[in-house]
Amino acid sequence: MAYCGTWLRLDPFGTGAAVIEEFHYIIPWRAASPHPGAHSSNQLGGGEEFAGLVPFSASPNARHIDIRASISDPFGQLSVRTFRQRSNIPVVVIADLSASMGYSGVGDKPENVARFAASAAWSAYRHGDRFGFIGGDERVREELFIPTRLHKGGVPELYDGLLGFPRIGRQSTGLLAAAERLGRQRALVFLVSDFHFPLAQLESILATLTLHDVVPVVVWDSAEYAILPSFGLVLIEDMETGAKRRLFMRPRLRDQFRERYAQRRDELAQVFRQHGRSPFFLIDRFDAEALTRYFLSGE
Repeated sequence: MAYCGTWLRLDPFGTGAAVIEEFHYIIPWRAASPHPGAHSSNQLGGGEEFAGLVPFSASPNARHIDIRASISDPFGQLSVRTFRQRSNIPVVVIADLSASMGYSGVGDKPENVARFAASAAWSAYRHGDRFGFIGGDERVREELFIPTRLHKGGVPELYDGLLGFPRIGRQSTGLLAAAERLGRQRALVFLVSDFHFPLAQLESILATLTLHDVVPVVVWDSAEYAILPSFGLVLIEDMETGAKRRLFMRPRLRDQFRERYAQRRDELAQVFRQHGRSPFFLIDRFDAEALTRYFLSGE
């Protein structure tokens, strides 16, 4: 699948530029914004989607008079065809910036989140949509907050800001505060986290986002559960509490780790589907084309 465009992060020091790819998203609902854009809308305007017939007095546009309907009207009223315009939508990324999101294994979670957020900003710009970003750990991180608006060319500084942000927060409670900041106009919301916190907390966040179309982006690294030794001492660290524990890894214990992650995957999928969408699993590296396929599949 060919992309419509990419955004290149300039690198004056020659350490390697980051190419941010566009993904394509589809919404199953009608936008309510009066501002023109790429999505089906409930707003009447100059689009091509037929909305219905109204009396000429309600929409005095001679170019859209329907001759057949006007002739057949028993009261002799002129009838006018109306159309729905295409409108833009708010696209918001809410990202978990707690300590567990600083993990680096096969991939690198900060790099993946930075690439994803920059890609979302660039993709929103390409769609003509407004973009906003809210990140949090114990609280909302105001230094990374981006208000929802049209950002010409995306938000190039977002990539660097997220990549350099220290993941030291011990909790993800700021996600609920971030969700509470959204307005009442329906938005496409990307909720980005590894979701290594209680399901009750997740339910509270999703309940706050009921008005919105939430796309869960689950950021995992296969080194956390899939790439484990068959035998040997391993050091397990909870990045959010700082607790450490040495374990003697053996095949049965390794299988238990994998089974627990598979169970967690099913638990998350069930919760998210109950709230509207299946999760998108971002494992090891962000793949813009895979996210496009996610939307095309209607999940």
